[in-house]
Amino acid sequence: MGKYEAAFSRLGERALAQLEGPGGFLAVTETHLILVDEEGVKRLELARIRRVGRGEAGTLAVQGEAEALAIPLKAFPLEELKAFLEGLKPHVARARKATATPPPRGEAPPRPAPPPPSPAPTPREEASRPSLWEEESPPKRASVELAPEPEPVPPPAPAEAPKEKGRQRNPLALPLKALSLLTLGYTLGFVALNPGADPWALAGVVLGGIGLALAEWSLATSWR
Repeated sequence: MGKYEAAFSRLGERALAQLEGPGGFLAVTETHLILVDEEGVKRLELARIRRVGRGEAGTLAVQGEAEALAIPLKAFPLEELKAFLEGLKPHVARARKATATPPPRGEAPPRPAPPPPSPAPTPREEASRPSLWEEESPPKRASVELAPEPEPVPPPAPAEAPKEKGRQRNPLALPLKALSLLTLGYTLGFVALNPGADPWALAGVVLGGIGLALAEWSLATSWR
């Protein structure tokens, strides 16, 4: 066990992940990222970490909401340090979820002590430094809402042919009706004028005359 790891063990905290180098010791606990080096013990709350990127004067900066933890590059093997810091993501997510859990009923949530103020990098400096990872910002909503697509207009239904208001008038209706009456009258007149004729002949004349009169009347009234 190196001297930096021994200094961490005296803190009485359990490390979930750790990295030891020639110039320091890094550990992830339930709530903090801890750096032990020649300058002593430094902490940064996991739930407040937002970005990890290159800092100043040969350091990697773990940026929180209001403070940052500077890790000297020469204190650790570079590739192992990058892998360790990239592995912070699940620990940060877990810590945020734990802090977001509402306290039991009847108990007020403890107020965290305000962090000491520290100079934050300017936006230009922050944009110019490459980052190992940073918190993803939620997607911006479109400023202009697109109008809904017009619904397809159904093709117009074929126009129905106008209904006939009534039967068309037969131009021969009146002549046919008159002819039917004349046929009936002629038949009856023939029977009346020839009472002594053969009964079978008279019956044929009556049936034929009445049938012809009915046919003519039907033609006069069945025209559309």
